[in-house]
Amino acid sequence: MLYYVDNDYFASLEDIKKYRQGKLIHILYLIMEKIKLIELSEEYFDFIALAYPVMSLSDEFYFFPRAKKAIQYLACLDSLDAEKIKQDISYIRRLKQNLEKLNTRGTDLETQIDTQLLKQSMSGFLHKFEQIKIWQNDPCLYLKIIILGIEQAARKLSMVKAGIREELALRIKQIPRLLNEAKLNLKRVPLLYQQIALQMTKAEIGYLKSNFPLFLKNKGMKKEIRVLSTAAIRSLEDFRNFLKRRSCSEEFIKDKLILENLLTSSFSYKRGLAEIFEIASNEYRKTKAQLKKIASHTRASGNWQKILSNYRLKVKNKKELLNLYSAQILRLKDFLTRCDLVSIPKMQNIRVAKTPVYLVPIRASASYSCPLTKNQKESAFFYVGIDATQENIHQEYIFVAAHETYPGHHLLDSIRRNIKNSIRQQIESALFYEGWASYAEKLIEEFGYINDLEHKLIGLRRQAWRAIRAVLDVGIRIKKIKLSDAARELCWLGYNPSRVKAMLKHYVFTYGYQLCYTIGKFEIEKLRRQFAPRMGIKNFHNCLLRGGQLPFDLIKRRMEKLCQKNS
Repeated sequence: MLYYVDNDYFASLEDIKKYRQGKLIHILYLIMEKIKLIELSEEYFDFIALAYPVMSLSDEFYFFPRAKKAIQYLACLDSLDAEKIKQDISYIRRLKQNLEKLNTRGTDLETQIDTQLLKQSMSGFLHKFEQIKIWQNDPCLYLKIIILGIEQAARKLSMVKAGIREELALRIKQIPRLLNEAKLNLKRVPLLYQQIALQMTKAEIGYLKSNFPLFLKNKGMKKEIRVLSTAAIRSLEDFRNFLKRRSCSEEFIKDKLILENLLTSSFSYKRGLAEIFEIASNEYRKTKAQLKKIASHTRASGNWQKILSNYRLKVKNKKELLNLYSAQILRLKDFLTRCDLVSIPKMQNIRVAKTPVYLVPIRASASYSCPLTKNQKESAFFYVGIDATQENIHQEYIFVAAHETYPGHHLLDSIRRNIKNSIRQQIESALFYEGWASYAEKLIEEFGYINDLEHKLIGLRRQAWRAIRAVLDVGIRIKKIKLSDAARELCWLGYNPSRVKAMLKHYVFTYGYQLCYTIGKFEIEKLRRQFAPRMGIKNFHNCLLRGGQLPFDLIKRRMEKLCQKNS
């Protein structure tokens, strides 16, 4: 007699019993592997929060996870002591090795995704600290930690906590120590990094001398912090002199193998450089053709540059400019709701403000700064470069607001921070993050938010600008494009020739990040073509954002499984 159980035949009841016991043992084994995964993730995030509290709380450092527990260490300033970094590298390597020993093949898809995300995050740390040795060649790293560390304790924490004196004092007190570490660590500094670092040092000294005392007075801070800030200023002045004395390297183009390693290990992205180059090139050619086609139907006869050069914002002063951005944020949020494009969770308000003087050297004409906490009293910050008017950059204000707020970074960050899955709540991906924000710009145009000719041209120009950055990012390393070619295209897009050389160096230096905008958008659009017809546009966006900032091949697997389940 044969027994039919679980689509198989068994000769006896004893065989069925053994089969079920084996199945139970296997299930228990998989549960244990999941528990180990959770424990490893908690150990990793806790370590990062304690060792690098400033970097793991700021979206400026995309190669770090946003470790939740870092909020507990607002009295600490990151240490980049050389011996400590070597120990940290060994520690993260050991964690990654333990993670790779886990057998998650038989687990559910979500567990496999979590495992891949953790590997990706750990690889991002090791890429920057072990392979690139950012702490030995980038003085800006130290200066960013200093000023963002002060901003976190002073500007952000003061929104939700009455007394911040102790945290602020302790962070300022540690500035000389961090700058001493920088002087000991910095070896081969590229000339561009030196130039930016000198600008940052000047801005930070100016802030601590002028703006910071006013902040302390308004908060009723004691004399102790003023004394500490004076010592910090002396340390910064000494560091500025140190930078001026250093001989620097003109080299700024990283080898293609470094870019390939970043894409495969830190982004889990599987396309080769030649394919990425072709995707970006096609995007650029297509967008250029659209610019010419739209302008050809006007009196300008295809000269879209002339149309935009004559376009000016009707704002009289800085206050009106900030109000213009604030009003645009509200309109964009209302538009998303009316069009029912995505579910908008309850989230913190956005405060539009002039870019602080200490952030000017490292922030673009506009930028977003995520809250530290979920306390509704704390706002997100949308910084606007008020003085960046030499090229009429604010004519892009609609797209900039969409990129940084709704449906861009602010919406994405708010959803990520409310994901129940702890691993996905704390891990960002620059490829997804900037890809989504670039997709957001195109989304509002597609659904009718943009109607007038000038803004349609502005949207296309931004799209072309990002595409040429991706072309350059990859093409310069695989010898498919020269700097002079990219310079010519940027000038054609309307950028001042006197600034283009510095722009190009910056783009090539920040390898791997420049391609994120165009390539991330490309992958999201590809997923949408495949799944939105079956899921609906709103459900597609919700599934995309609520799943976390995942590698695109894993998003595809999640969506395929969801569609099969609902069919």
